[in-house]
Amino acid sequence: MSKCLIGLTLGGRFPKDIRDYLEAHRVEVIENPYGRKLNEDEVIELIKDCDATLAAAEPYTKRVIDSAKRLKIIARMGVGYDNVDLKAATEKGIFVTWTPIPELAYAMAEHTMALILTFVKRIPYMNQEIRKGIWEPEKWGIKVEDLYHLTLGLLGLGRIGGEVAKRAKTFGMNLIYYDIVRRKDLEESLGIKYVSFDELLAQSDILSIHTPLTPETKGIINEQAISKMKKNAIIVNTARGAIIDEEALSKALIENKIAGACLDVLSEEPPTKSHVFYKLGDKIPNLIFTPHLGYGQYTGRVMGITAAEEVIRVLSGEKPKYLLNTEVLSKR
Repeated sequence: MSKCLIGLTLGGRFPKDIRDYLEAHRVEVIENPYGRKLNEDEVIELIKDCDATLAAAEPYTKRVIDSAKRLKIIARMGVGYDNVDLKAATEKGIFVTWTPIPELAYAMAEHTMALILTFVKRIPYMNQEIRKGIWEPEKWGIKVEDLYHLTLGLLGLGRIGGEVAKRAKTFGMNLIYYDIVRRKDLEESLGIKYVSFDELLAQSDILSIHTPLTPETKGIINEQAISKMKKNAIIVNTARGAIIDEEALSKALIENKIAGACLDVLSEEPPTKSHVFYKLGDKIPNLIFTPHLGYGQYTGRVMGITAAEEVIRVLSGEKPKYLLNTEVLSKR
């Protein structure tokens, strides 16, 4: 019987029927016993006898991949794969897949819009005051904004960025974007304007990040970039934490160089006591967090089953549907 490691803890967004699906196909499931993100040594220990893994955010480094003698597929649940050493996997003839399904794009776009509305309408701040018996609509009236006249700038117009643009359009927002790949099809259908990176920074009332983490995008939102933004602008990041220079962002928020930020992702998850946002705590009230939770139970199930189907395809000798490292086919 084949074995498959599931890097996350089943339940909640990733229901137990993912395990049931694998077991129905005669695959023994090795579950994460720690109830948290696995570290490198833990992955090595758990994956040593596995033929496959449903990968979450745990590291699949060269060291991990070299130690996994039976591994045939790393099936990533999600569209980010910066935690997987693609080169090392390809050299070992291991398939790496992802789940670029429409449901994930829909859910992430919803979460992005929820963060935008939460900040622009100042919902958490008013909620806190009202619960303390403070009722001051006049004070908040000059701080609450309306979306329909604001400019939303998208850094990246892929699957998720495109879905965000569709939803923002229904709010009547002005749409601009920058991407290394120009999407003329969406420019016409959505009325979204392509601009340079510097123009994106200067014109956006809300800058929403939807680009993958690469050597080119790591730290691209740094002190210099933030200095080009409007003082009343906010940054929303549901992509990868390391795209933002978090020291530079914290400094900008403290000094009110921008109005605020909403982050679903951090460079260190969960943040330890040495993390800049952890250390600053309540000194940056204009920062809203969610814990890398951009999609709900339904989408989690679809994504998990999609990855599990890739595992079954590969273990059955078939080609996976959502293959990232196509070069591996030449090794087989």
